[in-house]
Formats: sequence, C-alpha cells, structure tokens
Amino acid sequence: MMNHGVALSEAPGVKERLVHGLGFLPQNFVSYLLGIFVRIQWPSFIQALFNASFVSIFKLNMREAEKPLASYQTVEEIFTRALAPNQRRISGAYVSSADGILEISKAALSGSTAIQAKGITYSLSELVLGHKNNDIGAKWYTTVYLAPHNYHRVHSPFAGRVTGIRYISGRLWPVNRPAVRAIPGLFCRNERLVFTVDVATGGKAWVVMVGAFNVGRMSTRLCPEFMTNALSRQFQSALAAPVELALASPISILAGEELGIFMLGSTTVIVLDELASEGLRPKEVTTPQTVCMGQGLAVVN
Repeated sequence: MMNHGVALSEAPGVKERLVHGLGFLPQNFVSYLLGIFVRIQWPSFIQALFNASFVSIFKLNMREAEKPLASYQTVEEIFTRALAPNQRRISGAYVSSADGILEISKAALSGSTAIQAKGITYSLSELVLGHKNNDIGAKWYTTVYLAPHNYHRVHSPFAGRVTGIRYISGRLWPVNRPAVRAIPGLFCRNERLVFTVDVATGGKAWVVMVGAFNVGRMSTRLCPEFMTNALSRQFQSALAAPVELALASPISILAGEELGIFMLGSTTVIVLDELASEGLRPKEVTTPQTVCMGQGLAVVN
C-alpha cells in the first residue's frame, strides 16, 4: 500500500519548505480548478491577450508549433499544442520520450530501486504497479522532467506493442527539483498513467507519466475517453486500487509515436527489464542535460 503522507527528507532551502506547505492544500482539487480556468474560451480580444501573455511569461517556442498562435482558442490548447511536421527526428531504437531535462538514465539498484535525488531512493515496482508486492525486475530507468515551456506530449521511446495501460491514483505534488529533493518517494505518491510495452527488440518496458500540481490532467489517444484528475476523481481516495484501462487488443507502436499528453509540466520515467535493456542498450547519464523528444539515448558504436 502506498504511503501518501507528507514526511520530508531534510529540506535545506526555502523552496523545499514551500513545497512542504503544499501538503496542507487539497492539491488535486486546486489543480482541477486551475484546469477549468485554462480551458475557458474568453472573448477573442481577451483570449489573444491571455495567449500572448502565456507564451511570453513561459517563453514557449511557437515557431515549431503546428498552428499559429491566433488559432488557439484556450490557454490549454497552447500548452498541449502539437508540433509542426518534421520538428523532431527519431534517432535510434531508444529515444527520449519527451522534451525536457534528462535528469538521470542508469542501471537500477538491487530490488528494482531508483535514485530520486541525493539520499532519496524509490521503488520502480511501486511506481509501475502501485504497490511493492511484486518485483518487476527493473534493470534500467530514464527520467525526463518537463518544464512549463516544453512541448508537452509524450511519445514512445521504442518500438513495440502496448499491452496495457494502468491508472494509479495519488496526490499531485510538484515534480520540480526542489520537490524531488524534499518529498521521499514523490513519483510513487503522485497520480500516474503507466503504459506496459512488449519491446520489439525483446523484453518488457513501462512508460510512466507522472502527474503534477497545477491542472494535473493526463490523457492518452489510446483510451480517448479517459482523463486523470477529472471531477469524478475528486471524491476517490488517493489510496484507491489501480485501474486497468480497457484495450481491445495490443497496439503496435513505433519509436516516436504519441502516447499521451500532459496538461501542465510533469515527468516521465521509462523502466526497462533486463531483456529490454540488453536489446535497447541505453547509455548512462548522471548529469542533467536538455533533451528533445526523439533524441537518441542508446550507446552508439
């Protein structure tokens, strides 16, 4: 069973203490209300001002967007914008799932354990399953953080077949660096969507979309009727059992094909079992660096 308390690791800075303060808010409901606001379609002249202000404040690169700024009717439409064709190149069999900061990509510790921040680890089995009762045999994990200015669609890091999609309820803590340093097991506390994939090169992998404070909604084109942090979910326990979303049959997917959309900034964690790790040959990265969706993350001979 997941522990959704607000116990913190040592918080040396003001930002970490501010994160702690969010524990006293109804994070999911506040995020839900913000989601309503960014989906409001205002009169055209007000909407144009909001859109321009949003782009300016968060420094969005609209030159690579699918449509011109004036055609977006809500702030959320801008935030979830698609890219124009040929804006990203898929470079190899194992690629970044999103634009953002590649925080870490390395072999899992024993017991399917990952490093969240200095002195803080978490269970990849709990991240994927919603509990620690079974060990998924994780051998590698890759974490990408999406800042508010980033393109916010998530794509498959490899070719394969999506065999399942799991929704795991939880809180909506922020997932920025101060929060990651302050909240033990943060990714396992937050709401998430987990895509289970049989990798084309062999083995099993999981693409985990981790929800975050502010809007908090996640969607997937593979189950278009489903949305996280919806009104109906405001009344369920953060400890509710995981829900398996219905797929009529496994869905074939190529590296770079879209899996889901974040309605505001968050994090993806890619988890590989031993066979998938051997076939995809991910390279180790322990110094945070900027990445684009489709950028190669495998060892190059």
